[in-house]
Amino acid sequence: MLSRMSDGPVGGPRRADIQGLRALAVLAVIGFHLFGWPGGGYLGVDAFFVVSGFVITGVLVRERDRTGRISLRAFWLRRARRILPLALLVIVAVVAIAPWAWAGAKVASIRGDALWATLFAANWHYAARADTYFDTGSAPSPLLHYWSLGVEEQFYAVWPLLVVLVVAVAGGVHRHRAAIAALAVVAGGASVAWAVVQSGSDPTSAYYSTPTRVWELALGSALAAQPAGAVRLAPAARAALSWAGLATLVTAYVLVTPETGSPWPAALGAAVGTALVLVAGIGAPAPGAVLLTNPVSGYLGDISYGLYLWHFPLVVLAPVVLAVTGAVSAAAVLAGTLALAVISHHLVERPVLDAPGVRRRGMLAAAMGLVLLVVGVAGTASARPDLLSGGTVVAAAEPDGAVPPPLGEGPESPDTSAAPTPATTAQSPTTRPSPTATPTATGWAPVPLGVTGTRIQDGLRGALGSGSWPADLNPSPDQWQTTADQRAEMSACTATDAADPESCTFGNRKGPEIIVYGDSIGFPLLATVEKAYGKTYKVRGMTKIACAVNGVDANYGKDEWALPCVDHRKMVLDYVRRVKPKVLIMTETYSWAVRLTSKAKGAASAKEWLAADQAFVDSVRGNVGTVVIVAPSMPGVAFLDCYRPGGSPRRCVTGIPAWWERTRDVEKKVQHAVFVDTTHWYCVDGRCPIFTTTTGTVLKGDYLHTSVQYARQLAPDLAYLLRASGVRL
Repeated sequence: MLSRMSDGPVGGPRRADIQGLRALAVLAVIGFHLFGWPGGGYLGVDAFFVVSGFVITGVLVRERDRTGRISLRAFWLRRARRILPLALLVIVAVVAIAPWAWAGAKVASIRGDALWATLFAANWHYAARADTYFDTGSAPSPLLHYWSLGVEEQFYAVWPLLVVLVVAVAGGVHRHRAAIAALAVVAGGASVAWAVVQSGSDPTSAYYSTPTRVWELALGSALAAQPAGAVRLAPAARAALSWAGLATLVTAYVLVTPETGSPWPAALGAAVGTALVLVAGIGAPAPGAVLLTNPVSGYLGDISYGLYLWHFPLVVLAPVVLAVTGAVSAAAVLAGTLALAVISHHLVERPVLDAPGVRRRGMLAAAMGLVLLVVGVAGTASARPDLLSGGTVVAAAEPDGAVPPPLGEGPESPDTSAAPTPATTAQSPTTRPSPTATPTATGWAPVPLGVTGTRIQDGLRGALGSGSWPADLNPSPDQWQTTADQRAEMSACTATDAADPESCTFGNRKGPEIIVYGDSIGFPLLATVEKAYGKTYKVRGMTKIACAVNGVDANYGKDEWALPCVDHRKMVLDYVRRVKPKVLIMTETYSWAVRLTSKAKGAASAKEWLAADQAFVDSVRGNVGTVVIVAPSMPGVAFLDCYRPGGSPRRCVTGIPAWWERTRDVEKKVQHAVFVDTTHWYCVDGRCPIFTTTTGTVLKGDYLHTSVQYARQLAPDLAYLLRASGVRL
């Protein structure tokens, strides 16, 4: 994407407009990935798809005008010269630095990503892996942004063939432009229709899919195929059109959010705005819009390809390798991005483009120099990790009113894809120590720590005071897997089938029944309950991922996406009335509390959550011996995102989000239910490490879910807490 795609000047001010559009687009993308602002900054990619179609089709049309033919071989060689050197260089740099920055499991994943990126098929790779571009739960792959290069390269491979075909069919000297424009309209129309369907039914595939993006490239192609003189506008009209396009584009960048369906309809404003600017420059200068045509914009447009390719690996690497956070970290990423883009533009891109035969050795030497620079930095940091890593980094959790990861795949889905949220400090208002609980009007009272709870806290304190990782981490950094991977029999728990007695069923199949009801947070809790009571009791999971199981009116993105959750809750209620279990234990991620249809925040959000909890408890309590609500695991940072060989475990320490704490506290007020506060399983005095020195066990592998190993170790304390709360088992 964002490659310098013109084969020479496009024609005076028109080229300035194009470079200005590139500069604005790459700044929007970098701003979104680094700061989360503008909210629609990711649409810079869509603007560039339109520019790509315009420039590439313009190259083909002008060659046909000039020579009477189109050389596909020459076209593809030019594409390779422009795109491959820097694209491959960044891939090599990322692969070289990965073993130092991350654990083996993530390194292997990055190497796989690198292979797909090298083949320019990364978009299909991420779509097949169901990576959620806007999921902020886990750090994405440093090569995630190569999905857009995949879309463009696939377009470059197919579009020229179709152009040559329609030109041959059209015949004549002057009819080829009309034929190409007609082809673009037909391809674009089909793509729009498919984008509308896919954006609603399969948003992840829609985001990465080439067919759902073709309409943007086709829009630019249709504009480029217009005959000379087709656009006749007075200078004032051109200026107005250019400014209108710029205003539309900027408005889309600012107002659109990741919650908007993408690419449809989110990309529409960016595509239309870009097209208006391009139309204003067809055939004549487009006065005005100096934001696009000044020297700074022009230069940023020249180096936009490097800015795009280098910025995202640095955004992903910064929280791992830098001891600083916030503005200082952002400044370091921006400075590094700019430096690498400038160096690679002048020492790699331009030598290849300007004089490939004469300056091939210089280009090769420059590329090797950049690789050696990256390897040298990695080697230095490996030998002296204290130079680049240091104090505690408190991972950012969602502040009040923040939007959790998109729920098309569920807020608990690990991934990648969009930019990591900038880290906050321990003093951030979004985190604070957990206050001492006090009895409420419902009769809830804090349970004093027993022997088991004290042992858990001692292990967490040990981890907070540790400056290095245990030598025998359990599981090891190279072996951590998700709960479902660790226990194949839990695959049925993703959506338990109550009619199947073996579905998500553990423990003593002939004993009285305990139900664990929840979303994916219930998976590790099942392991805890089974370990504590499985010899005597049948432990039945009634779990379904990506569902607000207490019935709160959550925003699932689309109303129809809530229907499976509604059906599942009804099935559970019917099952409970029929089976009448001894105990029903409910747990779920609190992320739903900041993703309500009402958009309530703060105390209003907590009030809605309490009402939903109470309604569910009232609906089942006549058929259940005891209803227990267990606080979920603490959100934070994924282990493989913050761990690196030789690094400090302090980098993995997180805080307690205010919205999580508020939701936990309101659950203490639910009538006719026992609330179990599990904060001490994960945190000490408001600080939450990612392992325990008592057993050397990793608490969580992703940013949210408890590891099975740790979940089983919690069984004695869960039994104590339930017993101390009066639950008879």
